[in-house]
Amino acid sequence: MKNRFRKPKKAVTAKPDGKIDIFFTSLDNLIRSKISSNIQLELIFAVAFCLVLAFLAYNITFNMTRKVTLDQSISYERGIDDISSSADDIAERMLNDLRYKEEEEITGEMRENARYASENNPNAKQFDLSRAMENLIQDFSRTSTLKVMVTDLTGDILFKTENVMESSLDIFSVIKSAYDIDYYRADNGEEHSASELIFVYPMNFLKKDIYLVIKDTPVADIQTTPTYSYNSSLAIFVGFLFFISGFLILTKNKMDYIQELSNTVHIISTGDLKYAAPVKGNDELTNLAKSINVMARDIDERIEEERHLEKTKQELITNVSHDLRTPLTSIIGYLGLAQSQKISAKQKDEYIDFAYSKSERLKELINELFEYTKLQSPDNKPNFTGVNLVDLLDQLIEEMIPMAEERGLSITKSIVKKDILLQADVPQIVRLFENLISNAIKYSYTSDPILLSVHGIDASGYVTISIENTIDEISDEEISKMFERFYRLEKSRSSETGGSGLGLAISEGIVHLHEGKIYAKKLSEHRIAITVKLPVLSNP
Repeated sequence: MKNRFRKPKKAVTAKPDGKIDIFFTSLDNLIRSKISSNIQLELIFAVAFCLVLAFLAYNITFNMTRKVTLDQSISYERGIDDISSSADDIAERMLNDLRYKEEEEITGEMRENARYASENNPNAKQFDLSRAMENLIQDFSRTSTLKVMVTDLTGDILFKTENVMESSLDIFSVIKSAYDIDYYRADNGEEHSASELIFVYPMNFLKKDIYLVIKDTPVADIQTTPTYSYNSSLAIFVGFLFFISGFLILTKNKMDYIQELSNTVHIISTGDLKYAAPVKGNDELTNLAKSINVMARDIDERIEEERHLEKTKQELITNVSHDLRTPLTSIIGYLGLAQSQKISAKQKDEYIDFAYSKSERLKELINELFEYTKLQSPDNKPNFTGVNLVDLLDQLIEEMIPMAEERGLSITKSIVKKDILLQADVPQIVRLFENLISNAIKYSYTSDPILLSVHGIDASGYVTISIENTIDEISDEEISKMFERFYRLEKSRSSETGGSGLGLAISEGIVHLHEGKIYAKKLSEHRIAITVKLPVLSNP
C-alpha cells in the first residue's frame, strides 16, 4: 500500500483541475477549522465515528450468525376492518348527507360541516330509497359480498341487495345477534372460520323510522412472517467493544487536557493565584483555560484592591476620629468651664461662644465628610444640565468678594471667551469653584490679588480654568499630596484657617464625576495655580 503522505522526489505544483476541486478543498478546510474550534462538534464527530464503527462491527457479526425462519398464519383482520368501515360509512352518510334532507331541516351549521360540495346543491336531492341506497353502497362498500337491508320497525324489508334472500327479518333477533357476535382476531390464537358479522343502525332516513342491517363474512388472508434468529449477545459485545475503544482513542488528548485544567483549578483554589492554566488548541476548553487565567488574575487584583481599601478605610477612620475629637474636646472643655460657679457672666458668655464656634466647626467637618463619602459612592449619579460657565463664575466671584475683603485681598478675572456652555451638575460645579476660591483666600500668603482665568476651549473640547494665589514656601512633594484626604499644607495654621483637609479631595471627586482633570502647579517660589479642565457642551 502506498504512503499517500510521503513527500515526492520532485516538488511539483499541482494546479486545481477546476472549480470543483477548489470547492472541495475549501469545504475540507472549513470543516476541519470548525471541528477543531468547537468541542461540541469534536464530540459529535467522535461519537458519530464510533457509532458508525460499532454499527459496522455489529452488522458484520450479526450477519454471520443470523438465521431466517418463515411462519405462515391465517388472519381475518383486514376483512373485518373492511366490513366495519363500509357499514359505518354508509350509516354516517344516511344520517348526515344533506342530499337526503328537506331544505327546511338543514341548518347553517350543517351546511358548514358538509363533506361534499354536491350536498349544498338543491338539484342533487335524492328521496328515492332504492336509488339512494344503491349510490351509497356503490360509493362506500369495500367488499363485493356486502349484504345491505333496510327494514321498517317491524322487520319488513324495504330495500335489499341482490345477494339477500330473506323477505323479512326478526329484527329483535338480528339486533341480539349483532351484539352477541364475537369477531375473530388474529391475536386470539385460534385458526377457524370467522362468523358472519352483523351491524344494525336504527335511524330516521327519508322521513321514515328504519333499521339499516348490514351483513358479511370476512375473507381470510394468509400472512407470511419471517422470524430471525441470531447471536445478538456476541454482536452487541463486539459493537460495544469497538465503540469504547474508538471513543477512548479519539478523546484521549481532550481528556488529558481536561485533567490538566482540573489540576490548575485545584492549585488556584489552594491560594496560588499566580499559577496559569496551559492554553492549547482553539476550542471551548481553550477559552475555559483563558477564562480561568483571567479569573485568577481578577481575583488576585480584587484581593489587592480590598487590602488597599481596608488600609484606606482604617486611615479614614483614624483621621476622622482625630479631626472630630479635637473640636469635640474643645466643646466639652468650654462647656465645662461655663458650668463653673466661680466665673463671671462675661466669661461664661465667652466660653459658650467658643463652644458654639467649635460646634459650627464640627458641623462643617461632618458635612464635608458626608459630601466626600457621597462623591465616592458608586450610586452617586450627577444631575447634568446645561450651564454657562462664565455667568456662573461671575456670580460666584461676586459672592466671594466680601470674604476676600475681610482678609485684605481682591479677586481679578481674565476671561477669554464669554459664552462657554457645560453639561454639568450645577450645585457640584458651584461647590467645586467655591472650594477653590475659598482655599485661595484662606491660604494667600500676601495681599497680592487672586487671579481667576478662563483660557478658552482647546482642540480636544475642554475649557481650562485656573485660580492663582500667593503661598508660603511649598515643596513638590507637598503639591503632589494636596488632593489627598485630610492633608493640610499649613499644619501650624490649621486651627486658624479652619481647613478640614477635605476641600480639595471633594473638588477632585467633583471634577472626576464630570470627566475632567484637576491638578496643582507651582508657578514661582511663592505662587501656585490650581487648574481645572472640563468638557464643554458646545462651542458657539
